[in-house]
Amino acid sequence: MESSPEQGFRPLASSLTPTCGRMGCACGLPVGERFVLWALRQWQQDRALPEEGSTLHRGFKMAGLLDALPDFAIAMDAFLFGARRAMEIHLPTCSKVSRDEATLVALCGLAQGDYDGPLLASLDVIMAPTASRVAALRLKSFAVALSTAGMRLSPLPGAGGARLN
Repeated sequence: MESSPEQGFRPLASSLTPTCGRMGCACGLPVGERFVLWALRQWQQDRALPEEGSTLHRGFKMAGLLDALPDFAIAMDAFLFGARRAMEIHLPTCSKVSRDEATLVALCGLAQGDYDGPLLASLDVIMAPTASRVAALRLKSFAVALSTAGMRLSPLPGAGGARLN
């Protein structure tokens, strides 16, 4: 996972990194899943709609996803305020993927793959119902934008994307 405040998200550089083979390491994720993981971790640092010039804003702009940033931020706010328990999201520099991070990446894959039933059912388990509806709508918009930008996510665990351990 390569990022710094000066660089934002660098998908090309990240895609050239060989995998280390360690269980649960982010380096084995495809670029789309890495972007989602990077965005989760950067959002965790700010917890607000990022201002122009912030690392998250620059990363979304670099990826051609600036219009999707509000949807992403609102979905993450829904998780922050509506989750039944605190979500474990690592610092941006951590190479290990937490179960909660893997779950959130997989949920984005479900949203992108038009698996609305499983997406809503999963969200209802981890969130209050009103928050899960907001999260589902915003994740769907964010995931469609990822697809339009060429970042396809794996909708199912073990299908080459984020794995729910």
